[in-house]
Amino acid sequence: MFLAFALITLLGALGMLLQKNIIVAGLFMVAAFFGIAGLFVLLANPVAAALQLIVYSGAIMVLVLFVIMMLSSHEEEAAQASHPIQRWLSLLLALALAAGGVKLVMASKGVQMLASRGAAVPPAVTLQGVGAVLFEGHLLGFEVAGLMLLAAMVGAVALTKRNL
Repeated sequence: MFLAFALITLLGALGMLLQKNIIVAGLFMVAAFFGIAGLFVLLANPVAAALQLIVYSGAIMVLVLFVIMMLSSHEEEAAQASHPIQRWLSLLLALALAAGGVKLVMASKGVQMLASRGAAVPPAVTLQGVGAVLFEGHLLGFEVAGLMLLAAMVGAVALTKRNL
């Protein structure tokens, strides 16, 4: 099952990166989010999987598609001349960054701690824990984020509908 969910996640992310149509790229992003939710289920963390589906696959993608369709910015640009040297240099740079990222992750304290404990699984996220963190420790940030999203939505409607 891990390989299936990992493949869904990777293919969704790759399809999103390679797609020129923004709407189709958004659908590939939803597929990647579903794969990540499946990985959370395999980690015995159904709350995080449900939050992944509700928040990212639901709310964020609806907001992204809403803004794209409201602003009519989903038209493709004309292709420019191809430069093969840029493609190879970008591939080389991406491989170097990936190797550096893997090296940093493997040298992190968390990976070393897991290796010393014998790959113990961290405790699962509970709804009570999420609520406590959001409404006790980060209440002001939670409220400010809600107000900013509301202001962004009103601004998007005001920009597109001038004749209100």
